[in-house]
Amino acid sequence: MAATYHVRSSSLPARLHSNGLNHIQQLLTRLPTDNTNNSLSLLSRLYESISHLCNNSPASSLLPHHSFFTDLLDLSLVHLDLCSKLRDITSRIKDCLRDLRSAFRRRRHGGDFTIRCHVKAFVRSRRLIHKDLAKLLYLLKQTDHSSIFSTHPLITLLQQVCSQTCISFRTVMLSLSASVPKPKPSGWALVSKLVINNVTSKSAQVQTGQENEFQMMDEELQRFCSAKEIKKEGIKSLINSLDKVDVAVEELEESLESLYRRMIQARVSLLNILSLHI
Repeated sequence: MAATYHVRSSSLPARLHSNGLNHIQQLLTRLPTDNTNNSLSLLSRLYESISHLCNNSPASSLLPHHSFFTDLLDLSLVHLDLCSKLRDITSRIKDCLRDLRSAFRRRRHGGDFTIRCHVKAFVRSRRLIHKDLAKLLYLLKQTDHSSIFSTHPLITLLQQVCSQTCISFRTVMLSLSASVPKPKPSGWALVSKLVINNVTSKSAQVQTGQENEFQMMDEELQRFCSAKEIKKEGIKSLINSLDKVDVAVEELEESLESLYRRMIQARVSLLNILSLHI
């Protein structure tokens, strides 16, 4: 068994590849903070690059920094859990969208009262999702790893990647929980009260300079809920908004799925290196 470990260890290079480190650093500088899908796509490439770098890193150089890597590995578990929960939330949003769009297609059979009930249920589901997102935002805030300090180049890069992961997850959560101002009191006050409140303060809102699909959908929902009667124009506008959100959620779900796989691969690669000296 000892001979087997010796063969695996001797195949590792004597030092970290500078090209791999530079490539990761370049990806870090390219990561946007206001575009969810682009951010997650580049983040996936970051974790993929980390896997390659770890697979070509000398285990002997990492051994003295074992405690730092252990802390970062613990943090990676939290990030994996957050990514998994975000995937679950996008799946829930897709299911709710499918039910509401199906209700609109069956409108001529159920009438306006049925449509109002389905919209009311959808708005309630949005509120529940916002509560779950608020909990995830709080959990994300607790993943502060500023106490980890090391001069090791790989550890320094991993710290930066962890920080960027937090930023990207926060952007996703805030975009999903984007809220609009409270509507004026109207005849349908019961449903209006169900429209989602802000899950964070104004300082925590996404500063993109433009509304995202979820904000526009929530505005359409408020207009629909505030209307005294259901008109074809209102239905058409809301359905159009729901269609755009459906596309955005589909893309987001795919991006999160890809990122989740890359994060697992990076974690396994790092664990493989550290296990050589256990």
